[in-house]
Amino acid sequence: MEFPVDSLVSVSQEILERSAQDYMNSLLHIPPDSPQHLTLANNTQVPIGLSNVGFVPLYGANMRQKVLALFSQQDQFTAVGLFLLDRWWSLENILKTADSAKDGAVEVETIGERIVLYVLNRVVYRAKEISSGELPFLCHGENDYAKILWKDGQAVGFYSVKPSGSLCSSFLTQCYHIPVMDSIFVRKCHRGNGLGLQMLENFVDSFKEECLGLKYPLSKAMYKVCGKYLSLYPAHRDLLWEVESVGGPSQRTNIANKIQAMAMSSMFITDLKWKMCTSRPLTCVISVFIVYSICYLSRLSLLFSCLRATSHTKPCPLSCTLSLKERTVARPWSHKHLLAVQSAVQSVCMVR
Repeated sequence: MEFPVDSLVSVSQEILERSAQDYMNSLLHIPPDSPQHLTLANNTQVPIGLSNVGFVPLYGANMRQKVLALFSQQDQFTAVGLFLLDRWWSLENILKTADSAKDGAVEVETIGERIVLYVLNRVVYRAKEISSGELPFLCHGENDYAKILWKDGQAVGFYSVKPSGSLCSSFLTQCYHIPVMDSIFVRKCHRGNGLGLQMLENFVDSFKEECLGLKYPLSKAMYKVCGKYLSLYPAHRDLLWEVESVGGPSQRTNIANKIQAMAMSSMFITDLKWKMCTSRPLTCVISVFIVYSICYLSRLSLLFSCLRATSHTKPCPLSCTLSLKERTVARPWSHKHLLAVQSAVQSVCMVR
């Protein structure tokens, strides 16, 4: 069985859009009581009608090139299928291939591969598998350099690169100084198998410059991938750089140095926590002893001063009362004790 990526090798974007437009016109004549359905991978049947189909841009906000998408009634913003080659295809089948030659990282060239890249980035990653707090990747352009990672007949990830000399989308008058990997993604069900490292190795092999960039900010997972790469290829210590903007000399940070600094910082914090944990019982005992000693001496000193003040005057002196109030404000932790001392002093005065 051929899948869209296999059949769209020689099909143009214009043919796809014309076919989709003809299909949209035919929907006007389908009886509403007998709608068509698309069966998804989980056997869910999604009805097809004018209310839940529409064209979506294939390359970001550029509406000149688009594909016809089907949306479920539960989520009107996430496509569940695309109309390609005069029929509907579920997203899972769009991400498959029958071509055994598609294995590993394969550069995106045909319209079928562009559609696979669109589904991976816009639907799988952005709508389903993006991590909380993570900034989504930008939409890939029509001519962006990208590779899809194929494994066992399925598209399991991708990465894209801004080659040196290409225009920066944020600074239209500036070009990238070095090749910069600006996106990399592995589907969750395929993570933990070294595929991120495989794509990083492919990136290094594809560009021969002395410095290669990875777009800032790197995720924790990507730092781990870079750490594994540098442990395998220690001679490449000065090859990988975390890049901001267009990657000028002042806009790069050596990834090997940063990983080393992060490791040293982590070791320092771990060692500090261990020392705190091991010394905590002794610290607590000393702290408690000091606090209680201060409390005891303060109370004892206050009691003697009050007793001296009452030795000359029958009623409890105002100065003693004011002193107690001032001390209560200054040391709220001894408020209860000070009240007890004041009560005892007044009792002594009354006895006398």
